[in-house]
Amino acid sequence: MKILFDHQIFSLIYGGASKYFAMLMDNLPRGTWDCTARFSSNEYVRDKQLLSPTCKKHFRGQNVLQERLNRPYTNWKIGRGQFDVFHQTNFGTYCLNALGNRPMVTTYHDSNLSTIDPHPEIVERQRVSLNRADAIITVSKNTRADLLRLFPIDESKVHVIYHGIERTDLSRLPKERIIQSPYILYVGRRSKFKNYENFVRACSMVVARHPELQIVCTAAHFSEQEQALHHKLGIAGNIQSVMADEPTMERLYRDALAFVFPSFYEGFGMPILEAWNCGCPVLLSDASCFPEIAGDAGLYFNPSSADDMTSKILSVIESPTLRQSLITRAALRLPLFSWQKCADEHMQVYSSLI
Repeated sequence: MKILFDHQIFSLIYGGASKYFAMLMDNLPRGTWDCTARFSSNEYVRDKQLLSPTCKKHFRGQNVLQERLNRPYTNWKIGRGQFDVFHQTNFGTYCLNALGNRPMVTTYHDSNLSTIDPHPEIVERQRVSLNRADAIITVSKNTRADLLRLFPIDESKVHVIYHGIERTDLSRLPKERIIQSPYILYVGRRSKFKNYENFVRACSMVVARHPELQIVCTAAHFSEQEQALHHKLGIAGNIQSVMADEPTMERLYRDALAFVFPSFYEGFGMPILEAWNCGCPVLLSDASCFPEIAGDAGLYFNPSSADDMTSKILSVIESPTLRQSLITRAALRLPLFSWQKCADEHMQVYSSLI
């Protein structure tokens, strides 16, 4: 069997969706897949040496350039037909004419673009791809329910497959801390559905009680609006952003007092597993897929209430017993999620289409 993955998602440097596809390919037997990304800036495929060459330097317009270079090659590879199943990595419909009636799989990660962050033009491409797909992967039961509510899809072709985690040997990491002060960790983008404003409001109340505490955010540097909000809340001296690669992220998780995940909505929430894997307790919203994924190994708060978030953060950083209890429960739940299991379940879906 040969699975063909297209190029689309590998123009992104980081992100949960691109990590999912990189880890999926890494855990499928190497002879069973091919990928049309001839030019990629993705850090996950570089780390796993899945594609060659990859672009180490990042520059403005890079994604557009990579798309223009990769798309003709992808259509050529599809046209040759030397594969059994095509798995598109994003919802571009450019490939459908070349694909003809060959089996196609697509993955639906979340409903944000239909609900919280509306983009009708992208949702229309999703609709076309989802209707064309012979099988659809969703990353949680909650996301499957969202998909079936938003699109007239035959539910028999929708399969729930959870993400996995690559288990980390923490002893291989440098023992030195990146952040010397005690800190709580925020991971990922800070768009509206991520609930960043309520998070920093809660942090301002936590810092009022613990002025030595730092708040560490990963991903992009703070915008002018975010900096203005930090100053208004009186936490500008307690908050910092870190542009983190994978080894840096592991150290940040390892040394954090807690990882706080305040989103109103996520499709799966891969940082939950990443934090658990590094022995970091997780506090998160009692919303969307979070209870499904974290079970009893997370401490939940109402994402609309900064006061409730504050209370839960304080309870973890002030109670070593509670913190250790969350870490212990996470260690018991973590084995439910593995990339090899994820890959095996994908292979069952692929096989069913041939």
